Amino acid sequence: MTVDQRQTTFRNVLAKGPKRRPSRSSSGNRAGGFVLYVEGARDREILGCWARRVDSALTRCIEKNTVILGGRRPARAIEDFRKRGGVAAGYSGLIVLDRDDHPHAETAPRLHEANGSLRSSSSTNAAATASVDRTIDRPAESNDAATEAGLEVFVWSLRHIESYLLVPETIRRMLGLDADDRRVERSIEASMTLQASLHAKRTLGSGGSLSEALGTELRAGEIARAMRPDELHGDVRTLFDRIGRLSGLSKAGPEVVIRS
Repeated sequence: MTVDQRQTTFRNVLAKGPKRRPSRSSSGNRAGGFVLYVEGARDREILGCWARRVDSALTRCIEKNTVILGGRRPARAIEDFRKRGGVAAGYSGLIVLDRDDHPHAETAPRLHEANGSLRSSSSTNAAATASVDRTIDRPAESNDAATEAGLEVFVWSLRHIESYLLVPETIRRMLGLDADDRRVERSIEASMTLQASLHAKRTLGSGGSLSEALGTELRAGEIARAMRPDELHGDVRTLFDRIGRLSGLSKAGPEVVIRS
């Protein structure tokens, strides 16, 4: 190789720069990333609307990383997670499930208030306010997902994700109703009286008791968009904290050093 050829080769190496190491994802993993598994498209819509009330980065995370299972199918989530390479490929995942009518599901009616608390119509509800994500409270079919490395399970403490939309103040504000209009509360309480447990999907759905009482069709996404941050239930905050931790969005607070 001539001197001119060696100089040309050296210049080309400098132009290319040093080899870069594989970059880590926002979740701190070398590859992969975070996957959020939900039962249906409406779940994703509701979560996205709620997230917009909390943090834009959380909203983007949900919009970008959500996989729709097409029903309560944790086995499908496990299959998808494994195809991605799972924790070995740097992935973390979270499955979000309704409680539905499975064992340990809500059996006593509750009314969701704007401050995130639950007003019980029966003293027997105290035992039903257990932690949202303890393994002992999960339906049996979701326990397999809980044992998959890198994949966690979150089960709503109420029957459906739509249960968290039954906030009278939000619905009144969305429809422009007077503050003293109690049709929302009366309709919800009537539904709880007729059912063993409040079925929010039927109550809110087309032809549901609440829609009929108000004379208009209520859409879950519209209610979620109308909710204020202080109207989000504590379970929603807990879920968002979990998403933040698994996706790498959560940041450690400032370190406090005490010097003697």
